[in-house]
Amino acid sequence: RAGPGSKKGRVWIYLDREGRHAYDFSDSRKSNRPQTILGGYRGAIHADAYPGYDQLFVPEGATEVACWAHTRRKFLDAEGSESKLAKEAIERIGELYAIERAAKESELDDEARHALRQEHSRPIADELFAWMAATQATVLPKSPMGVALNYALKLETALRRYLDNGRLSIDNNAAERALRAVAVGRKNWLFFQTEGGRATAVVLLSLVMTAKSIGVDPRVYLRDVMLRIARETDVAKLTPHGWREHFQAEVEAERDAALAYYAGQ
Repeated sequence: RAGPGSKKGRVWIYLDREGRHAYDFSDSRKSNRPQTILGGYRGAIHADAYPGYDQLFVPEGATEVACWAHTRRKFLDAEGSESKLAKEAIERIGELYAIERAAKESELDDEARHALRQEHSRPIADELFAWMAATQATVLPKSPMGVALNYALKLETALRRYLDNGRLSIDNNAAERALRAVAVGRKNWLFFQTEGGRATAVVLLSLVMTAKSIGVDPRVYLRDVMLRIARETDVAKLTPHGWREHFQAEVEAERDAALAYYAGQ
């Protein structure tokens, strides 16, 4: 239990296609935090339907790309009361995901992924949204199925956006996975002790998770960076991506040479 003077906080995650993870901390889940980080951004943003993001998706602002995984969960919640309808929606969404798996297994580039979606995913999405619009009139608006249908139909434009750009993902599960590191270790770092501690924690988490996402051993990376930081003037070279480009081969060669030496080779 939190003691006197303790505060609850929120950890946010922002990441890009190249695996850069930027964690942030705030005292609450108020919408001003995403605005502080992403205000002025004009690209596409994958996000759930949290209302706090709405101020980012204004005219001349960022483009909303909604998450099909969150949409699917709404229909999973409806299985208990409207099993047949919920399963039909889940199966249709599953067809969209099957196409994404095929694209990944075939290692398609962005252009080829876009063409595949146009040919196969778009007709499925068209039928799915038509089915949802027709089904919505047959269920109670406040029932779990009604809530799921309203959620999906309200986000139709944003849910369709991934179809038109091969760079975009069908969901924002990458962010969900990135936050799992926080959830799994929650009991180990329940308290940051100080406000400065929380700032240090999210910086370290950003570095570690970015390194892991691009195939760099965080322990090797952090140890080497600590040795270089006093003499390296280009900070960009000390980021996980910069370190991989400029120093990883050197560090691995030194390690292999040392292992060979001690092995008597």
